[in-house]
Amino acid sequence: MSTAATLEYRVLGPVEARLADTTLPLGGPRHRRLLAVLLLRADEVVPVGELTEALWGDRPPRSAPEMVHVRISELRAALRLGNPELVTHTGGYRLCVAPGALDTHRFETLVRSAAGTLADGAPARARDELDAALALWHGPAVAEFATEPFAEAEVVRLEALRLTALEYRFTADLALGRHADVVAELTALTTKHPLHEPFTGLLMRALQGSGRSAEALEAYASLRRVLAEELGVNPSPALQRLHVEMLREPVRGNLPAAYTSFVGRRADLAALPDLLRRTRLVTLTGVGGAGKSRLAVEVALACRDDVPGGAWLVELAPVERPEHVAGAIAAALGVREQRLTTHLGRAATLLVLDNCEHLVAGVAAVADRLLRACPDLRILATSRERLGVTGEHLHPVAGLDVTGDAVRLFVSRVAAVRPGYRVTAADAAAVDRICRQLDGLPLALELAAAVTTAIDLPEVAARLDDRFALLTRGSPAASARHQTLRATVDWSYQLLDTPQRTLFEQLAVFVGGFTIEAAQAVAGEPSTVSLLTDLVDKSLVTVGDRRYQLPETLRVFGLERLDASGIADEVRDRHAAYLLRMVRSIRRALHGAEQSALIRRLETEHGNLRAALDWSLARGDTGTAIRLAGSLYPLWDQHGHYREGRDTLDQVLTMPGDVPPIVRARALDSVAGLAVLQGDLDRAAEAAAEAASLSRAADDKAGLARALTTAGLTAIYADRLDKAEEVLEDAIDIARAAEAPWPEGFAQIYLACVAIAHGDMAAARAWGEAAEAPLRVIGDPEGLSGTLVIRGFTAWRLGERAAGEKMLEAGVRGFTEVDHRWGRSLGLFLVAVLAADRGEHERVAFLLGVAEALRGTIGTALMPFVRRVRDVLLARAQAALTADAFIRAWDAGRAEALDKDPGRVSSYRPGHAW
Repeated sequence: MSTAATLEYRVLGPVEARLADTTLPLGGPRHRRLLAVLLLRADEVVPVGELTEALWGDRPPRSAPEMVHVRISELRAALRLGNPELVTHTGGYRLCVAPGALDTHRFETLVRSAAGTLADGAPARARDELDAALALWHGPAVAEFATEPFAEAEVVRLEALRLTALEYRFTADLALGRHADVVAELTALTTKHPLHEPFTGLLMRALQGSGRSAEALEAYASLRRVLAEELGVNPSPALQRLHVEMLREPVRGNLPAAYTSFVGRRADLAALPDLLRRTRLVTLTGVGGAGKSRLAVEVALACRDDVPGGAWLVELAPVERPEHVAGAIAAALGVREQRLTTHLGRAATLLVLDNCEHLVAGVAAVADRLLRACPDLRILATSRERLGVTGEHLHPVAGLDVTGDAVRLFVSRVAAVRPGYRVTAADAAAVDRICRQLDGLPLALELAAAVTTAIDLPEVAARLDDRFALLTRGSPAASARHQTLRATVDWSYQLLDTPQRTLFEQLAVFVGGFTIEAAQAVAGEPSTVSLLTDLVDKSLVTVGDRRYQLPETLRVFGLERLDASGIADEVRDRHAAYLLRMVRSIRRALHGAEQSALIRRLETEHGNLRAALDWSLARGDTGTAIRLAGSLYPLWDQHGHYREGRDTLDQVLTMPGDVPPIVRARALDSVAGLAVLQGDLDRAAEAAAEAASLSRAADDKAGLARALTTAGLTAIYADRLDKAEEVLEDAIDIARAAEAPWPEGFAQIYLACVAIAHGDMAAARAWGEAAEAPLRVIGDPEGLSGTLVIRGFTAWRLGERAAGEKMLEAGVRGFTEVDHRWGRSLGLFLVAVLAADRGEHERVAFLLGVAEALRGTIGTALMPFVRRVRDVLLARAQAALTADAFIRAWDAGRAEALDKDPGRVSSYRPGHAW
């Protein structure tokens, strides 16, 4: 049975026959050749002689006619055709092709239709038709036979028609105002087809429409040279007329075409054009590689219609002497330096002065002179520091947002070198680390993307510690200082004087930023503040709310220079000493009303504290290391850094050297506190016992009370409630004798937990109320939140429901405000008990979801009695709810785990609209 109605043929690319989207096997090479001949002469009788010549050239076998017939039969079978489609005639054969079945027929029909549509003034519809036509091409026509005599003439005709289709499509684009969009493709086509005049004409129009008239004229000049050299002729009269028209129009700039997409900076692109309308000199400042130059060009393109005199880019990086700045500007505009002021005074003009940092004085002098003489002149400068001209408006350019635009830029550049690349789950963490480690700097991200042709993304991320050796594959078209990451940073470094360099190197020891006080302590120089201001002005140091920071790439470079300076050990010693002083000062006030702010301060300095600890450990400075580590328990506890704290303390406690017993005891007590929260009860008991022994020997009663309080908490976690009562009561007596309110208050909170575990709510409330007094003396917000939770829960259980619920939720709110996740999760478990008492099982599932997710973020263990209560609540909620309802509420809770509004969480009700 014939299937010709569904059979399609392709010759615009490799020769193929397709049936129902499946490519049919045609047999050997001669079968493909035979089909190519028949398709190029579709619906015509092709003589046997021509088929013979196509198959065997000028040396056919004697039985060629018979062999042609055999090949025809085999082809007919391969194509599943009947005799009506592949017809045998006297002396030849004819392949009958259904309308629309051959791609050349469809192509020609679409091109003819588009030509008419374009003539009718409908460029958008014409472009759609032309896109469809050009999409039919999958390579050169009859790709494998394109140079064969039987195909050559038809291939030439089809290629000419394809170029015509491209001309029509670009004509439609220009009619639609897409001048800038087609410049890159037209430029590539004129390079590939240098003698094809229509492409040059279209490129000239596209460049002119993009405001790049100078480049349009250069395109004409280039074609004229090629025609003269190759053919000895001039451009066509039509192209000459276009050239004359362009000469009559003034050149309106020299802004370069972008060959990569511009990602991000939406706020900058929205603000800067308006700023340039109101301010005559705007300087984009920022670290090298931040993308200042690219942003300046994009802004200039957006402003081009506002300046009849044009927008002009002046590249100052190659200029070495300040006195040559004016000459560089004149050269970019194509005028003599003596006439520069006169020329700029004729019409409103925008100058983009790019890379001014090494010529600041020279650029400032020229800019000031030109702005005074030319009232309609606007200047957009890029520099790593301010020019210092009166009226200058600074616009800082930082790295891209590392979670948004930086990721999009990096992925787009990876896709450019690895076509089709999409971020996979395996790559997501690497992409995030790369963007963060490189501070979102566009140049660094593009250099990192370039190496992904040979190295996978996780490996790139892992090797960023040696980023200056890794990121060395800049664009060959880029300036020398943008070829490698090191060259970019070194350019800025070389512009510093010796004192500025020294401070820059010393500041590299700070991880995560620093204050002026910290910088002065580490640098030890009276001029630190003045030099720091210089580094900020030169975009080497960023400044926020009373805090400064070196971008990570600059910090790594600075550390290299510091290590080579000979003073690195001294600087790191000063850094560690400063942090130890800071931590001791904070520790003395930590259990007071300022607790939350002080712990936030520790978290802010977390990177510096880690660096100081690492240095003390590496240097073998046991005294500094153990004092630092022993003072950081509140940070590790409240923010859930249990593993880091344990690892650090265990390492410190094994260091050799004499340490005062009180200092060692504090470190051991910290180990015990972290170990119990991790569920490592053997280590917790061992460390607490040793801390207590050392404190007794040193007659440190406050330290002993702390150690016994920790030992009591450990006993609660071990479900040894009688032991816990005994130890905690001793801790209270010793704390009162030592006038140590913190261990006194917390020992009573823990005794309240023991009472709750026994079901004695009256005793638990009494202990909770007793704990409030010592904790209020020091204003400890964590402890006071704990007393509220206990008093509220016990009041509820004792029948005072309204007051109890109010106190319990106030306690949860207090834990939330200080970001104490362990306390907050414990409080929410108790709120869930209240919900269960009311029969609100969906709310129970939600609250348990929140509490468990919070526990998961810090990895803390549960007290056994809390675990038993949780298990009962879970079982009851699961029994009362459908599986879908339980999972929905549980998942909603997990999603809200880090919500900072405790009222939202604790007051959740089924069907609540968030």
